[in-house]
Amino acid sequence: MIRYAAFILLLAATSLTSCNQEIKEERLKRIDSLGTHLNHVSEVIASVDSAMIQSRLDEMDRNANWLNDNINGEIKLPTAIKFGDYMRCQKFYGKALNRYRKVKSELQYSEKQMETLRKDVKNSFYSDEEFEGYFRTEAEAIKSLIEATDELEGSYDAVNEQYMKTKPAATSILDSIKSVIYSSEPLI
Repeated sequence: MIRYAAFILLLAATSLTSCNQEIKEERLKRIDSLGTHLNHVSEVIASVDSAMIQSRLDEMDRNANWLNDNINGEIKLPTAIKFGDYMRCQKFYGKALNRYRKVKSELQYSEKQMETLRKDVKNSFYSDEEFEGYFRTEAEAIKSLIEATDELEGSYDAVNEQYMKTKPAATSILDSIKSVIYSSEPLI
């Protein structure tokens, strides 16, 4: 009789362990599905060249300061509009750089949260309700992160395109003014 009871307990324990393992595996697969979204965010972050953005911001700042320091009169309206289009990129690069920093920070936080969730699932820390709550919270956070990432990618691409269109005109304007200022020939 004692052997029979021990056998039943062993069978029950094996059954529970098997059931728990299946639950863990199902939960880990769900966590992995969220991880694929984080991979998308990582790829976008890697494609954004924050050093280039900062370099262009610095360049535009130097050019605007130089123009301000060296122009005493008015600039003709078409020229001012062309230079203004170029300088407008500064605003959008600044926004892109701020969004980049926020998205990168949120990505790092989400990766840590996902790793913690994964470890806790492996250690069977959560009931079904607790896991569903934590998983739902992470899924919603990642959804918001994806939206912010897509906005970053779109604005980054758009401002790069605008910069490439307006930079030649801005360079031409600056070069034209410099040629007059630094000319060795008298103006009169």
